[in-house]
Amino acid sequence: MTMISKSNPLSEKYLTSSQIIKGRFSLSSYVGRSTEYLFGAILANVKYFSESGFDFEIIVIDDGSPDGTLQVAEELQRIYGKDKIVLRPRGKKLGLGTAYVHGIKHATGNFIIIMDADMSHHPKFIPQLIKKQAEENYDVVTGTRYSGAGGVFGWDLKRKCISR
Repeated sequence: MTMISKSNPLSEKYLTSSQIIKGRFSLSSYVGRSTEYLFGAILANVKYFSESGFDFEIIVIDDGSPDGTLQVAEELQRIYGKDKIVLRPRGKKLGLGTAYVHGIKHATGNFIIIMDADMSHHPKFIPQLIKKQAEENYDVVTGTRYSGAGGVFGWDLKRKCISR
């Protein structure tokens, strides 16, 4: 999970009991073969963004999955609205890197969070990324499962090796 600042947020920052940044957050979420995760991932992201009070949009990039991914995303868009769930499907599988670029191109927020829809990074950490960015006006803040208290659970050896 990575957060990128598209502008200098310091001029827009204000303080309450905790550091809060005014601005819109765009979460670019790539769906490869993870329809089974998409519904839960979107629900969790909406929950954490809504509880934090941040303005947000979730950009869903589907690479033509035949498993009903786009239909699930369309249903979530009906529930939460087109301003919160933004669908940017592509006709065929073009890969993770180009999917992220595609999502960034369509982001309307001044902060972009890049995150897979497979829940390999839990949305509950988004407020920590936002807080870290605000502390020092970082251009990029990234999370990793390979330092500190990070880790992976329920992954087979092949997935762990590929992820490294």
